Amino acid sequence: MSLRYLLGRVAGMLGTLVGVAVVVFVVLRALPGDTITAKLGTQAATLTADQRAALRHFYGLDSSPVTQFFRWFGGLLHGDLGVSMDTGVPVTHLIGDALPVTLELAVLAMVIAVPVGVLFGMLAASRPGAVRDLSVQGVGLLGLAVPEFVVATVTVAWLASAFAYTPSAGTYVSIGDSFGGNLRQMLYPALVLAIGLAATVMRTTRSAYLEAAGSDFVRTARGKGVTEARVRFRHILHNAGIPIVTMVGIQFGYLLGGTLVVEQVFALPGLGRLLLDGILHQDYAIVQGVTLLVAAAFVVVNFGVDVVYRLLDPRTRSEGRRA
Repeated sequence: MSLRYLLGRVAGMLGTLVGVAVVVFVVLRALPGDTITAKLGTQAATLTADQRAALRHFYGLDSSPVTQFFRWFGGLLHGDLGVSMDTGVPVTHLIGDALPVTLELAVLAMVIAVPVGVLFGMLAASRPGAVRDLSVQGVGLLGLAVPEFVVATVTVAWLASAFAYTPSAGTYVSIGDSFGGNLRQMLYPALVLAIGLAATVMRTTRSAYLEAAGSDFVRTARGKGVTEARVRFRHILHNAGIPIVTMVGIQFGYLLGGTLVVEQVFALPGLGRLLLDGILHQDYAIVQGVTLLVAAAFVVVNFGVDVVYRLLDPRTRSEGRRA
């Protein structure tokens, strides 16, 4: 990849993140109420004007929104995401504790979903219109139609009735403390996430596989006597890889910010729960920090997908050099 291409992508990534920072900041300030109201509830109405002014000064809410933004953005350039208005803990520490949980959950869900989705997509595409094709598509449609919160709730209810297991945030075990204990806690939420992901990957794989299977080079390979297994994996699946990689990259970026419901149901202290707590308490620093991190993850994953494109398809490398 050329230096010009890399510089252009980096500039675009930085511009996207600045735009996200501005939008999130403006939207949060446009919401009714503030941190004081969210923290004190109905007791906020009993505050005197001097008490409210003192609290606004303490939380840094007495300055103009423009000043607040540049103060926060200036700290961001130095790696400081601010301090939680609710707990007084630096946001970087809160994110540092929550990110490994969400990252592990996302990786585990992808490890389960991608192989299952690709294999069932190939299975369905190998006999289009047959019973197994229609069956796989029907199961995939069901996996996409059922909301995650329904699957998660049913799973927790089943775990409670079958094993007397009820998720609790206070019982979370990190992978460093106990690999087996951590896996027992993370496996079921990962399976819940993997259902919809596998269905999405399956549908993408089926479409890309059918398109590649009708190409001239596939007929030529079969005419030369290449084994069917080699034709399917080396010729068809390899050339169907770009749409699959795109979907996997998009879904992984989504997982880093879209596990809120599953983390809440299974009481996992990840980014989703941290973001939800920040929203409920109107903790501006937490919401801004987590949202910016999720946006950065999407941007980086998108860049990684482009790199994989160029490894899978030499034509994109030549187009990049001409550009």
